Amino acid sequence: MDLSHIETPPGIEVRAFKKYVTVRLVFYYKKERCRENFSNRSWPENNPSSISKFEAAVKRDVTAAHQLLSRVRHDLSKDDFDYGAHFPDSPNKERLAPENKSHRTVEDYLRDCIARSKKRVRPVTQKNYKKIINNQLIPEFGHLLATDLTPGIVRDWVFEKSHMCKRKTISNILSPFKMAMDDAVMDRVISENPVRQLNLDSIITIESRQSEFQVDPFTEEEIAILLDHMGEQVRNLFQFAFYTGMRTSELIALKWEKIDFVNREILVDEAMVDGHTDRLKTAEKGVSSRKILMLDQAHEALLRQKAHTFLEGEFVFHHPLKGRHWMNDSEVRKFAWTPAIKRAGLRYRNPYQTRHTYAHMLILDNENPWWIANQLGHSGIDMLNRHYGGWLEKSAEKYHPKHRFNGGQPLSAAQ
Repeated sequence: MDLSHIETPPGIEVRAFKKYVTVRLVFYYKKERCRENFSNRSWPENNPSSISKFEAAVKRDVTAAHQLLSRVRHDLSKDDFDYGAHFPDSPNKERLAPENKSHRTVEDYLRDCIARSKKRVRPVTQKNYKKIINNQLIPEFGHLLATDLTPGIVRDWVFEKSHMCKRKTISNILSPFKMAMDDAVMDRVISENPVRQLNLDSIITIESRQSEFQVDPFTEEEIAILLDHMGEQVRNLFQFAFYTGMRTSELIALKWEKIDFVNREILVDEAMVDGHTDRLKTAEKGVSSRKILMLDQAHEALLRQKAHTFLEGEFVFHHPLKGRHWMNDSEVRKFAWTPAIKRAGLRYRNPYQTRHTYAHMLILDNENPWWIANQLGHSGIDMLNRHYGGWLEKSAEKYHPKHRFNGGQPLSAAQ
């Protein structure tokens, strides 16, 4: 008997064998081509009446199978497909059964976080996340089922941790933990992320809340002394740093093409991390680039630096002995900054104080706080208030309505 005249929609097959005819569904699940029998009918007696009834039955099977296939495809599209529910007698139902996510451990989600973070965060951040997860979070929480992790368990660990770590360190540790447990919420394994329910300041010790951060700007005299104890290329780098407020990672990633000598502007949109340029740290907070007004001192440093690297046409600042761009802030600190501080006989402060010195200069000149925040790459003035609030108050006391930026002339250095 020839059944080729029976029309079958896509995904439905009618297969004729020696003793029976099979109607089956064909679909893809978990990247595998699945075939499931819907019906098996033995061949009828060889008479017109039986053959007609048989063909009608096969056509009904085809229609019903197509309806079932539509439900399968719907569940697949919603990521809610249960193999055994649709095909309870299938030998594939155990092998292709959906993962019981309620049995997933915290370690499962943390390891998934490591894999996903490769494309979600900067390479250096991903590297730090991996260390935190492998060295701290998995040993402490990995054995727990995701459903057994409670805010109280995390709270108690954070409290103990705060006896040894500052708030910022704890916050950094919790960042990948939050991301990992967000996935558990998305999988509907848990209803709320227990890590996000914590209020750090109400948990950690007083000592942990006290920041190690100190704003300690250089005076005009100290800047002059320090620069006098630096070789020319290093001097150019740090004179530029003092009068632009750029972070070290931004300075060493700066390229000549980002310098606008006509409008005296510097486009800052890249940072150098472990020898590779990447987006700015502030990009995650919505500030992917900024333009800095080039003060005279910064302009002078660039004009001197031109003789060393301009013809190469790429990075502005080079390691003077290695003839290449600086690889990271650690290399700058060890080779250029610390030796110069020692030679100059100055009290040690880290290179980030060049940025604070720049902020200090602008505040003392009564510049608009929003403009200062823009020059520093902040999305608002909250950071200024947090770090430089005292200076802002003193500057406001001295402010006079007639004060103006002095006709485009360079701002004064820190007093």
